[in-house]
Amino acid sequence: MNNISLILLTKNESKNISTWGSWLPKLKKVNELVVVDDNSSDDTIKVAKKLATKKLKVVILERTLNNDFSAQHQFAVENSTNNMVLWLDADETPSPELIEYINNIDTHQYVNYAFLRADIFLGSTLHHGETANQYFLRLFDKRHGYFSGMVHELWVSSKPTLTVNEEIIHLSHPHLQSFFEKINFYSSIRAKELFDAKVPVNLFQIIAYPTGKFFKNYIFRLGFLDGTPGIILAIGMSFHSFLIRAKLWCLYNP
Repeated sequence: MNNISLILLTKNESKNISTWGSWLPKLKKVNELVVVDDNSSDDTIKVAKKLATKKLKVVILERTLNNDFSAQHQFAVENSTNNMVLWLDADETPSPELIEYINNIDTHQYVNYAFLRADIFLGSTLHHGETANQYFLRLFDKRHGYFSGMVHELWVSSKPTLTVNEEIIHLSHPHLQSFFEKINFYSSIRAKELFDAKVPVNLFQIIAYPTGKFFKNYIFRLGFLDGTPGIILAIGMSFHSFLIRAKLWCLYNP
């Protein structure tokens, strides 16, 4: 059996990870959970420690995020003991079918595995738009890649990736407050990333990018078929695009 390390970034995620105990023991190849916590003020660390079992070691590491998710994930990878690493967010749950798949996986055949993610937004499963029908590389051999991108980080590897239809269930934003809080937070990080890369911005981009984003998600990607959650997501992601360019302009014009 090839053991797998599961890595998790947290900040005030006690509510989300309190449900992990119902499915985490079912991942038979996962014998280590590496939690990197960004100064949580709730019971995140206490709840995470309770996930430990005789077969599962829980490692708690405290490290400030510093607005760099790639560096935080890379730190988790470097502190894992297994070569194969599974990456999940606190608000994600592997489906029973995905758990079964991972339990029977032969990690000698492939280095990277990408799984389908089902996005549940404001209590509704989205079937269209930006977040629907996407595959994310979430299981990999840490010897053959690295994390890249300060926000919306990705595992970058030159090795082949197997695409798997079994789902990660993403319980995305049960209410609007968390949705717009994340939009504000992520747009600030992305704007700074673009500023550091000396990417220019102008009035046309501030208008065109959000407009194009809305039509792409709501019309071309059929977001209108998801009803009210679909329009809310399309407008929200358009606003996210606007905030990135507006904040980038402000960085150039303090």
